[in-house]
Amino acid sequence: PGAPAFVTLGQRVEIGQTLLLIEAMKTFNQIKATKAGEVSRILVRAGAPVEFGEPLMLVE
Repeated sequence: PGAPAFVTLGQRVEIGQTLLLIEAMKTFNQIKATKAGEVSRILVRAGAPVEFGEPLMLVE
């Protein structure tokens, strides 16, 4: 929280790279890339609540 983003729009990412953090019950969980590619869209804003299974970012 309050730290710079892990990735930015247009950035190339590799499998296993941390993309973002999700807070659940005061615990922060790393969300990692399941494929390599370029971040083409970030679908949620920092601090916004999200639902289980909701797309957060597109990597193409």
